[in-house]
Amino acid sequence: MVKSVTYKCLRCGHLDEFEGTRTGIACKACGFRIFVKPRRQGHKTLDAI
Repeated sequence: MVKSVTYKCLRCGHLDEFEGTRTGIACKACGFRIFVKPRRQGHKTLDAI
């Protein structure tokens, strides 16, 4: 089972989902080929020691 991963286009900000093993990806909106993984929403709480 191949898991799809969400990436954000660095030029236009469009979110695309691609399979983890796929190569040669391009943005469907603008054709740009550089992507970043978007940051997660919210914040993470940690217990103090």
